Amino acid sequence: MNFCENCGNKLTLICSDKTTRHFCEHCHQIKYLDPKVAVVVLVTKEANLLLVKRAIEPNLGKWSFPSGYVDRGENVEAASIREVKEETNLDIKIEGLIGVYSGKGPVILVVHSAVESLGTPIPNDEVSEVKWFPIKDLPGLPFPHDKEIMRDYLLKLS
Repeated sequence: MNFCENCGNKLTLICSDKTTRHFCEHCHQIKYLDPKVAVVVLVTKEANLLLVKRAIEPNLGKWSFPSGYVDRGENVEAASIREVKEETNLDIKIEGLIGVYSGKGPVILVVHSAVESLGTPIPNDEVSEVKWFPIKDLPGLPFPHDKEIMRDYLLKLS
């Protein structure tokens, strides 16, 4: 962040609360770098989890859970349902919250478990393939919190 989104003034750096922050001397405001919120959905069908092969960066060509950003003003459960529908063409029913994960980058993840309710898996332009994998035999997952998410998910199953 180099310029103020309100007035266009060049930002300076100041120390506030023992942290270096961007500051607009014209507006007299500290500019906070707020995190983005994303949803991740573990969709199950019998003893299988739904994964999508990414057709976009980051991690192009890698298998991952259906996921995406929450729009401002959108309920996180609705975002989970929307993201799965957009990426896979499946309608789902949210079962519960697996957890909230943060601290490894600028994104806060809200992770839900869900079951498939309707539809035929069809990839959209962000994914090249949609596939069910046995829960005990998943391919390598590329994102920083994936191991924690699976650990917590498996703990909730037992």
